[in-house]
Amino acid sequence: MTALDRSIRPPAGPPRPLVLPDFDTLDGSGELDVRLARRTGVPEVSLRLVMEAGAGAERPERRGLASLAARLLTEGTEDRDAVAMARWLDRLGIGFNASAGYAVGVLSIHTLSDVFEEALEFLSAVVRGPTFPDQEVERVRSERLDEIDRQVDEPATVAGHALIEALYADGLYGRPTGGVRATVEAITPDDLRGFHTDRYRPGGAVLFVCGDVESQQVVDAVSRWFGGWEGAAARPTAPPTPAAPDPRVILIDRPDSPQAEVRVGTVGVAHGTDDYCAIVLANAILGGLFNSRINMNLREDKGWTYGARSAFRFRRGAGPFAVQTAVETAVTADAFEEILGEIALMRDELVGDDEMALAKHALTLSLPLQFETAAQVTTRISRQHIYGLSHDYWETYRDRIEAVTAEQVREVCRTYLGRDRLTLLTVTDASAAAQGLERFGDVELRGAKGPSSDEGAEPEAT
Repeated sequence: MTALDRSIRPPAGPPRPLVLPDFDTLDGSGELDVRLARRTGVPEVSLRLVMEAGAGAERPERRGLASLAARLLTEGTEDRDAVAMARWLDRLGIGFNASAGYAVGVLSIHTLSDVFEEALEFLSAVVRGPTFPDQEVERVRSERLDEIDRQVDEPATVAGHALIEALYADGLYGRPTGGVRATVEAITPDDLRGFHTDRYRPGGAVLFVCGDVESQQVVDAVSRWFGGWEGAAARPTAPPTPAAPDPRVILIDRPDSPQAEVRVGTVGVAHGTDDYCAIVLANAILGGLFNSRINMNLREDKGWTYGARSAFRFRRGAGPFAVQTAVETAVTADAFEEILGEIALMRDELVGDDEMALAKHALTLSLPLQFETAAQVTTRISRQHIYGLSHDYWETYRDRIEAVTAEQVREVCRTYLGRDRLTLLTVTDASAAAQGLERFGDVELRGAKGPSSDEGAEPEAT
């Protein structure tokens, strides 16, 4: 028996083929664009309705309106109150979710094939018929305000809030999709009804259907439950790309905190940029994978953290780039030093062949696993519609990643991760960390709530 040499990484296996179902646009579905991919073998259906009803369509003084509207869709229609809607959903046994990101509103359902038509009836009811009863609006809005209040005590969330505000000020991506206390308090039932009337329209929306269901069955059911639904909601204009702010060091004081939330961030890029694949690969090597440089440095080598990661948030406009981790307060400045050092190496030196190959394998060999279920298929295919990606985006993804060179990786790091673009931010005990942070420049000291009440969720993808 041959001894196993554990010092040598096993070679990657051959790539599994990525086999995607074809989505056919169905005729006879009225104004709603319906696209079906049949997948037999498992009696399940995934529905994903994408509408131009995201935070980009709301007024700044009503931040959180799109998100609150999505949360209230199941809280009552003309025929059923909130309790009756909950019982209906429970009887069907379907999975339902409604949310609103920066770009769009999304309603998703996972159902067994034999209750597909009633599931579509339920979807129609919450899309076309919500009444936003005053008492339910008050209840759900109060729940959201409680969430906002609790977030002040969550250092990781406070750090995320403060970073996007520092990068985008009062722009769309500088405010949370869930709103802030002042704006959520101002939202009225009439605001919600008006937003629903304006944005929940078939024109501009797409219903993705994947699973064990016949095309004629889908057409008949959509005609029955969505027939007569009219109107269009135009795609909001993507926000302009702001200039990356000058380098800053922001310290948010959390007295006696034994731990520091650490962030390094800048303004990134939008989906569809020409160097997208080089950016994805560069981030994978820097901080996107478990064996990335930042994580291996701070976690495995230094033992300062349970995990450190980085990400570019690609959106219709230029989303943020951020490195995030949590370390002991005593090593806050040293953690920044190590992170900046790893970013500098990415700018200054070419990544070696082995590291390039390992990152490419991580990004491509697992791709088929991301399309195993009907829900995974509708989720990922819908991104092509949301961000205007090519029809063969996923089929060509592997080849495009494999074609990226080490020179391209270095170039995107020089372009987007220059030291003069990076904001450093931490939430920790100022009395213990401030002096060490001065090596990076003047330190802006803030209280726990920051300079304003505009606080919200960690940046997200949609």
